[in-house]
This record gives sequence, C-alpha cells and structure tokens, in this order.
Amino acid sequence: MRNQRILERLRSDTGFGLIEIVISMFLLAILAMLFLPLLIQGLKQSAANTTLATGTQLVNEQLRAAQAASPVCSDVSALTGTSDFTDPRGVVIRLVTTVGTCPVGDGTVSITVTATRVDTSDTLTTASSLVLVS
Repeated sequence: MRNQRILERLRSDTGFGLIEIVISMFLLAILAMLFLPLLIQGLKQSAANTTLATGTQLVNEQLRAAQAASPVCSDVSALTGTSDFTDPRGVVIRLVTTVGTCPVGDGTVSITVTATRVDTSDTLTTASSLVLVS
C-alpha cells in the first residue's frame, strides 16, 4: 500500500513541463517585443528634453548676463552676437543675442535670445526681455 502511494506520486503530472516553459518564454518574448518601440520612443524623448532644457538654461543665463550688465547700455549692447555651446549629449546649440538700440538718456533696451540646434536648425527656445539702462 505504501509503495503504491509512492508510485502514484511519481507518476502524477504536477509542476511545469518543458513545453509549458518554452511556451511561456515565447509569450514573454512577444510581450517584450511589443514594448520595445515604447522604450525607444521614451529614450528619444528623454534626449530631446535634455537638449531643450540645456537650451532654455543657456537663454536664461544670457538674459541674466544682460540684466547684470545694466545700467550701462554699451555693456548690454556688447552681448550682441552668436555663440555656440555643446550640451552633455554632444549636441551643439547656437545662441543668437540681439539687443535693440540704446535710448537717449534713461530708458529700456530690448534684448532677445534664441537657442537653435546647429545640426537640425530647429529653434529650441526664444526669450525676450527689457533691461533698464541709463
């Protein structure tokens, strides 16, 4: 009687067989392939956001430099020009700074800073401000 129970336990099909394991691995591989494009898109968007954040930071720094150069209008006008920067991923960002004409006496001068990707010529961000000069 006891030997018969042991034989029944050995013959029972409990657990997973090789075919079930292979099928489950195949189904998991299909699911992984379905999520792969989503992962790639997320990585591309993350890279684009990094470049956009760097461009925005550079524009803000340039506007702060213009505000720090006031109240002398010639110092603010000296910021006019183009400069290239490289973000942490190696993308070259071109900053173009345009300063309006200096007023006679006290007043404000407009300043516009634009950040553009050099490789694609896409404008990342543009900001304008007025700076008090005398």
